[in-house]
Amino acid sequence: MKAALVIAAGLALAGGCKKERGDYSGLGPWRFTTTTLKQALDSRTALGPICQPTTLTDGRKATWCFNMPAIKVGRGTGEMDLYFDGTAPEAKLIEIQIKVRGCREDDVDHWMRLNFGPPFEQKSTRSYWKNKYLWAAALLPESTAVCRVHFLPLSENAEIERLKQK
Repeated sequence: MKAALVIAAGLALAGGCKKERGDYSGLGPWRFTTTTLKQALDSRTALGPICQPTTLTDGRKATWCFNMPAIKVGRGTGEMDLYFDGTAPEAKLIEIQIKVRGCREDDVDHWMRLNFGPPFEQKSTRSYWKNKYLWAAALLPESTAVCRVHFLPLSENAEIERLKQK
């Protein structure tokens, strides 16, 4: 029974039960296909999110939203950051980043496989997933420090390449 609840919660987190496993376009309410900065700003509570202008590594102006609601990743908790392509309210979501402190590699790997299927590539402490909407990288430390999981739309080729080289 507990396993069934964990699976159901994982599927709901990744986008609902209507899609096949691994075919998600984002996490929770955040979708690369539809989410704009205005939606993140409209979700503000007393605690967050906090959205600030930033510059991406390729020089583009962007908005970084942090202090988003945490999500459950295996037995750990993931802090979520969102990045938008620009500073206008209609700026599109271009990255979802999850940071899991006190990371248990097996938990993060299992959570990713449960929601996105098996990775298409694995290298040492990193694994990569891809579907028709997004590319994802799980960067798992060799010690229990911080695991990072990056989700990007397929259009973010430069950032995908940068993360592969990290």
